[in-house]
Amino acid sequence: MISYAERLKKQGHYDLSFEPKSFWEYSRGSHLDKLIDDSKSYDHNPVANHNDFFSKGRGTFLSKFNSEYAKRIIEMWSKEGDLIMDPFAGRSSRPLVSTLLERNYVGFDVIKDNLDEAQEQYDTLKKDRELGKLELINSSSENIDDFFSESVADMVMTCPPYYNIEKYDSADGQLTDIKTYEDFLKVYEVILEKTSKVLKPSCFFVVVLANFRIDGKLYDFSSDTKDILKKHLTFHDEIILEMSPAKRHPLYNQSITNLNCLKTHEYCLVFRKQDSKENDIKKNDDINYNRPLVKDVHPDKEKLFWTDKKDWINEMFNTSPNTLDRFLK
Repeated sequence: MISYAERLKKQGHYDLSFEPKSFWEYSRGSHLDKLIDDSKSYDHNPVANHNDFFSKGRGTFLSKFNSEYAKRIIEMWSKEGDLIMDPFAGRSSRPLVSTLLERNYVGFDVIKDNLDEAQEQYDTLKKDRELGKLELINSSSENIDDFFSESVADMVMTCPPYYNIEKYDSADGQLTDIKTYEDFLKVYEVILEKTSKVLKPSCFFVVVLANFRIDGKLYDFSSDTKDILKKHLTFHDEIILEMSPAKRHPLYNQSITNLNCLKTHEYCLVFRKQDSKENDIKKNDDINYNRPLVKDVHPDKEKLFWTDKKDWINEMFNTSPNTLDRFLK
């Protein structure tokens, strides 16, 4: 049995240390957050005055992906050594959090500067610690099938561009350059379909996004994404993510003027590639058992709280089967 001191030490680096409820509260300043240095985020771009701050609402300035959300997603639906595929890698957060948690990460992005910055930070971090492998591909994920065969990824995790609400640098394959939302969705659908084929059976496809307004019109981006992915995957779960104040405050004036509520949330949509129930259960057990503290406390994989074999509870509590049956009911 692992000692209490060793358990606390491990828990400082890892634990599924939150109740897996359907609302996740925004947080910053974690150990992982401090390791990631996103030079294009609001942290590095202080604004001179109130008006400048509100003008940033449609720039890449506000598009930093919260590292704590990335950590929770990765820990919830993958295990160490897994390959995470990201069709919209963006900047540093998801690549670095994935590899810091000792997953292997492959990310596609059309902006080379973003990938170079993530690679540079990865190389620096790797000097002092164990990391998963990192592969960054400067190409549109519309070409993902040119690089990978089907059923190779253990997880997909991504945050797509929101049409043209955040204007990124122009490049070949840049979705924010597309003129209409309808044409944007056509390319977006191709990317999601191809990426879903790269995912292994029983594994999870996680998308973080939000609905948005342009010129007063509300775009139901979350529903459009669900409609696309439900053609290829099973809709597994939905989590509400609290949005960072820096992302929502620039929209305050717009909200008051147009009499619509200030959006304070994003969605974490979770899909699963269909397989047999038996294989799904094996995958669940594999992820759960490979959580570091679980392995330490339960050396026997067959005697875990989520299995049908509950004899170990009798042994632990010295409880008669009849009493235990009443308790479990």
